[in-house]
Amino acid sequence: MTKIFITGGTGYVGSALVQEIIDTELQAVVLTRSSQKADALRARGLEAVVGDLMEDGPWQQKLAECEYVIHLASPPTWGKKVTAKIAEQFAKGHYDMTLRLLDHIDVHTIKNIVYIAGTSYYGDTGAERPRDADFTSEPKGWGPYIANSVNVLDRYIQKGMPITTAFPAQIYGPDSWMPQLFIEPIYNKKPVYSLKGYEPYFSPIHVEDTARACLFLCENGKIGDRYILCDNEPMTSNAFMKLIEKELQLSGKVRSIPRWLCKLILGPVLTEYATAHTYFTNRKLKELGFTYRYPTALDGVPNVVQSWVSKQA
Repeated sequence: MTKIFITGGTGYVGSALVQEIIDTELQAVVLTRSSQKADALRARGLEAVVGDLMEDGPWQQKLAECEYVIHLASPPTWGKKVTAKIAEQFAKGHYDMTLRLLDHIDVHTIKNIVYIAGTSYYGDTGAERPRDADFTSEPKGWGPYIANSVNVLDRYIQKGMPITTAFPAQIYGPDSWMPQLFIEPIYNKKPVYSLKGYEPYFSPIHVEDTARACLFLCENGKIGDRYILCDNEPMTSNAFMKLIEKELQLSGKVRSIPRWLCKLILGPVLTEYATAHTYFTNRKLKELGFTYRYPTALDGVPNVVQSWVSKQA
C-alpha cells in the first residue's frame, strides 16, 4: 500500500484511523477544513491538506497522488436534536460530498475507494437471525438520508470506479455515545435513560476495529462488494450496560421514557433508529481474513471504560 487519501480524518472514526496509520507507518494524506487540525496532524508525522470537498483547492492534487481513498466525511450532526429539516439538510450535504469526491477521482490511477456508510441503510433487521450485506429492507433512522448516496455508488462502479462499501454498525469507544448514554450517568450515579417498551438487538464494534477494518478493506475488499462492520456478538443495550457496570463496579439506575418524549428530546430520526433491531453478522469480513482486536463487547468494553476513567483522573 502506498498512499491513502482520507476524508473525515479528524472525526470520531477518523481519529482512530489516523492512529492506526501512525502505528503501522503507512503513508496518508488527511483532508481537514481546519488549519489548526492540519498542523496537529503534521506534528504527528502525517501529511495534511486544508480544504473542503465542496470547494476546489489543493486537495484535488493531493487526491491525484494517492492510490487508495477512505471516505469518512459527512455533515456534522452529533449532539443535535435531529428534526426532519436537519436530516434533509444532512442528506443533501452527504450526497453532494459523495459526488464531489467521486467526480474528482481518476478511475485509471485509483486502486480502491473504501466508502463508509452505515447499517441504518438496511433498516430493521428483526431479531430472528443476524443479517448480512445482501439483506434488503426499508431504511430506518439515518438510513433514508444516506440512501441516495449509497445507491449512486452503483452508477460509478458501472463506469469502472473501484469502490468497496463498508457499513459500520454501532461503533463504541471512549469519545462516543457510550460515555454519554452509559458510562457518565452510571459513574455519576445518575439515571440511564431507555426507551419504554423497546430493547432491540444491536451489533457493536469497537472504534479501533472499525478503523482497522477500513484500512484492511483498502487492499482486501472486493470491488463492488459490500461489508458489514460489526463484532462477533450482537446484544441488547441492557446486556451492554451490564458489561459497563461490571467494569465500573457500580450499579446503574434505568429510567424508561415513552416514545413521544424521546421524539421531543432527540427528534424522530434518532428515535426511529433507537427502536430498530440492527442484528448483523460479520461473516463476509472474516472470510476475507480480517481479525479483531476486540472480537466482542466483552473484550472491548473494559478497554473503553478504563480509557474514560483514566481521563477523569
